[in-house]
Amino acid sequence: MTKGSDKIPPHKRIQQLESELASLQAQVSAQEGAQRQMEKLAARDTLFQYAMEASRDGLWDWDLITDKVYYSPSYLRMIGYHEDHLPQTLQTFHEVFVLPEDGENVRRQVQAALEAGRENFTLEFRMRHKDGQVVWVYCRAKYFERDEQGRPRRCVGVNADITDFVQTQEQLLSAKTQADLANKTKGEFLARMSHEIRTPLNAMVGLGHLLQDTKLTRQQRGYLDSMNAASDSLLHIVNQLLDFSKLETGKIILEHAHFDLELVLERLSRLFEVSAFHRDVEIIYDIDRAVPRFYRGDAPRLTQILSHLVNNALEHSGGKRVLVKAELEHSDQASVVLNFSVTDFGVGMCPKQAQRLLTLLQTKGEQLTEAGAGFGLSICHHLVSLMNGCMHIDTELGRGCSVHFSIEFEHSHIGARVLQDEPHRFENLRALIVDDNLLARDILANTLEGMNMAADSAHSADEALAILRQATLEGKPYDLVLMDYKMPRTNGLQAANLIKADHSLTRKPYVFLISSYHRDEIFESYVTADAIDAFLSKPISESRLFDALVQVFNGQLEHTVHGLKTGADSGLIGVRVLLVEDNKVNQLVALGMLRKFGAVATLAENGREALECLEEDPDGFDVILMDLEMPELDGFEATRTIRAGAYRADIPIVALTAQAMRDDRQRCLEAGMNGYLSKPIKPELLCVEIRQSLDVSVMHVSDSYRNDDECQDQ
Repeated sequence: MTKGSDKIPPHKRIQQLESELASLQAQVSAQEGAQRQMEKLAARDTLFQYAMEASRDGLWDWDLITDKVYYSPSYLRMIGYHEDHLPQTLQTFHEVFVLPEDGENVRRQVQAALEAGRENFTLEFRMRHKDGQVVWVYCRAKYFERDEQGRPRRCVGVNADITDFVQTQEQLLSAKTQADLANKTKGEFLARMSHEIRTPLNAMVGLGHLLQDTKLTRQQRGYLDSMNAASDSLLHIVNQLLDFSKLETGKIILEHAHFDLELVLERLSRLFEVSAFHRDVEIIYDIDRAVPRFYRGDAPRLTQILSHLVNNALEHSGGKRVLVKAELEHSDQASVVLNFSVTDFGVGMCPKQAQRLLTLLQTKGEQLTEAGAGFGLSICHHLVSLMNGCMHIDTELGRGCSVHFSIEFEHSHIGARVLQDEPHRFENLRALIVDDNLLARDILANTLEGMNMAADSAHSADEALAILRQATLEGKPYDLVLMDYKMPRTNGLQAANLIKADHSLTRKPYVFLISSYHRDEIFESYVTADAIDAFLSKPISESRLFDALVQVFNGQLEHTVHGLKTGADSGLIGVRVLLVEDNKVNQLVALGMLRKFGAVATLAENGREALECLEEDPDGFDVILMDLEMPELDGFEATRTIRAGAYRADIPIVALTAQAMRDDRQRCLEAGMNGYLSKPIKPELLCVEIRQSLDVSVMHVSDSYRNDDECQDQ
């Protein structure tokens, strides 16, 4: 012990030693904490290295002050280098790593992010591998350690190799380009085929329409009707085959034309009459009296839907009746929505079968080919959806099945109904309905009731004769008998002969024979049809019955329902038409139709001749019918020249062409034409399109004057 320590009291010395011991323990604890912290940091660094290795991403750390860059081992391996190969500087990146074509763009984007004060930025560029290959990278980076002025001193980022993704994307793009080229080539081929097929088809259909106005025997007219029906079928087939979008993408291009709903249902009736007869099934049509007659829309697609549903009902229901019904759901200035239904009264379906059918309705794309029997129904569902409608099925086992669908149409300028002007014209007539089917009798009675006519019914020829005789005895004879042709024991034509030969009937009623068969198919086997005063094809609508009544009771048809008749009724008498058409047969057809309407037609065989006619007499024509594909000057170029103002710029121009592919109508309208008709041309549609183009032209001129006045006022 030292001398000094002898003077320190023992308890003080103990305290001093305890303090020194505590200090030593604190130092040891600090050293141990630092050691543990170092171990944690080393572990984190190891985990980070493992994560970088697993992700195959490359880390870089750039010192913005010294331009020193740390490139991680995974970064260097990505492009084939090691740490000792090159100096880790920014210069190495720009001179060795990045592809020269992308280097300037990388500099510009990094500098833009720095000047904008952004913390994060991303880049996509190409790097050059040591073996010469190109490596695509996606870079995510962030600025750190900003100084007092807010300028960063450090930037850290991660590069990800996206070479496989970019190559796959390029391959897909190349494949798509090749597919688009193939589709374009195929589309051009189909467009050419459409034009080449429609040109002779137009001659067939047009000459058939002109032939109807000549004197024909009954047999010749029957042949002509069959030819016209075959032409319509061929046209429908051509439309289906040449619908490029339907074949390639499953999409269907809808028509937008005037049509008569009653003619659609009449053709449907004739289509299934034979098959229904062999199955001993009766097809009944119920058209609500509020349903308009004329529309703008796709009549062939509507026919396709209805025919498929009727065919399904005939083949699968097992019932003896099929009801086709049409009702008005909604109508406003913009459109009209109709509800259709096809109902059988057969076996129906259980809930499981109905659910499976509902699933098939919703089937799309490639699955359609696996849908089996549901394929056609799925197509119908798709068509209904395209026409802004919906479809659903009501069914119950043992109680039949009813398929309902709605479709939206545009209003037609032709008109809607025929009784709105004279609703009480036939209210004093007494009618007798003769049909062995109760449902058919009820539907026809409802039609007569809508016309304010008194109607009774009979289920057979014998009962009808008894009722007619009793009415004569009571002094209340019937004015009209509506007789179904197909009845058991005594058919409608035989019954009509019995009525006209019955001497007890002091006043013979008019007899209207009703059938789904064509007139000539019925009367061909009979020497005379004098007992029949009028023939009505099913389905019987209010307007069609009105026509027949006017014709019989007035001796002539005073009210033109169609609005598409010839002569004075066409509205085209004296209209001066410049027909621009190079095909000789099509010239004959179009000129014949125009003469039928009472129009005055001048012929030009190509666009150049049309311009010469306008130059010679600018005010000599009211409308131009313009073919598209012609020698010397085609219809598009001729139209653009006219609209440019060199001649009469405001004259209505209607495209009359065999081009009927996608966007052809739009191309014509964009070229300056007022209307569009695809060949083969139907006379009634030609008449409507000309009248409509003339009306639109007048409205356009009026609007132009009004706009000029407004400009002057301002």
